[in-house]
Amino acid sequence: MGLFLGVLVIGIGLPVLGVLSRKVGDGRLWQTGMALWFVGSPAVLGLGGWLIYRGL
Repeated sequence: MGLFLGVLVIGIGLPVLGVLSRKVGDGRLWQTGMALWFVGSPAVLGLGGWLIYRGL
C-alpha cells in the first residue's frame, strides 16, 4: 500500500506543485512561486520516498 501511495504522491504531487507554482509565480509574485517550488518539491519527493521506503 505504501509503495503505491508513494508513487502516487510523487507522480501527481510534482506536476500539481509545478502548475501551482507557475500560477502563483505569474506577475509580481514570481518569488513566491519560486519559493513554493524550491520548498515544496523536496517535501513532496521526501514524503513519496518515505512512503515507498515504508512500503518495501
